[in-house]
Amino acid sequence: VPPGKPQAHVPSSATIGSRAVLRCSEGQGSPPPTFRWYKDGSVLPQDPKSSPTFRNSSYSLDPRTGELIFEPVGGWDTGDYHCEASNNVGSPQKSDVFRMEA
Repeated sequence: VPPGKPQAHVPSSATIGSRAVLRCSEGQGSPPPTFRWYKDGSVLPQDPKSSPTFRNSSYSLDPRTGELIFEPVGGWDTGDYHCEASNNVGSPQKSDVFRMEA
């Protein structure tokens, strides 16, 4: 079963230096989908240090649970976030976009 539209849970504001958890959930897909996160239209790599765009960010990303955890939040983490669910059945589905202000 292809995934439905995922729900992104993004805090509208996060305190710099604190921990922020963004969640992506989707209830229809079988097998259960994996999740990707995007910031300002660019996909977040699994390891932020691997990318010049995201190397200032400190986060962990679990594609199975859809959790994106910033620890700590930095000023550069402000942006527009959305997630995408895919499970190799049908086409990947994108969530709405939410802005997080650090």
